[in-house]
Amino acid sequence: MRSSKRNSTAAPPPAPGRSNKAGHAGNRLAARVSERRRSEAMLRVLLIVTLAGLLAGCGTEPPPEAAGRDVVRPALGFAIDVPEGWTWNDLAGDIVLEIVPRTGDAETAEEATSGANTGPAAAHADSTDDDAERRHRARTGPAIHVAVIDREGMTLDAWADQTVASSKELQADLEVVSREPTQTTAGREALTLVLKNPRGLEPFVQRLRLVLTEARAYAVIATAPESDWPAAEAAVKTCFDSFLVW
Repeated sequence: MRSSKRNSTAAPPPAPGRSNKAGHAGNRLAARVSERRRSEAMLRVLLIVTLAGLLAGCGTEPPPEAAGRDVVRPALGFAIDVPEGWTWNDLAGDIVLEIVPRTGDAETAEEATSGANTGPAAAHADSTDDDAERRHRARTGPAIHVAVIDREGMTLDAWADQTVASSKELQADLEVVSREPTQTTAGREALTLVLKNPRGLEPFVQRLRLVLTEARAYAVIATAPESDWPAAEAAVKTCFDSFLVW
């Protein structure tokens, strides 16, 4: 009599826990693959950012025309001449440079800039200077300042509006006398503004030359008591005409 049982060729059932272990191993492998891909993606981003930084750094190289200027700031992308009989100080913040008439015991502009005119803060840097002292000098005698900020998509007109608003925050009585389009000597589009405070014992005048590059907004700001402007005109013209940005 034949047995009713049939020989089975099916694989024996897995041992308890075996399927779970295989599943966990697969999950760990997938996690490692995913982590490796994330690391590779992060490395690619890092390389792109590094390359962009290197390319941006190349953009700070001064053009040949900057070689003859008294003060050259490659990191900030500008150069300017110092008028004869004037000297300069590097400043911290958005106002990065001050040019003022030289006093009797100060170095000449040539001595101050010789061999040091391309540094971020050269021989005449004054770390103790502050805004109150700077504004006092501008109201009691002629002074020329250079401001540099990130452009952040501003138009030239918007930059003019911002500089006027900033000036009026310090001196509410300032009035805009004129606002004229012009060009730098290198052919960049620019604006020249004249502001005046007509009140007080000694009214003062502020003249600004505004210009943009792709990355930055620049202002050369000349300020003097009204009675000092005739004597300061030539110096202001020297700074405005020599101002070069890139």
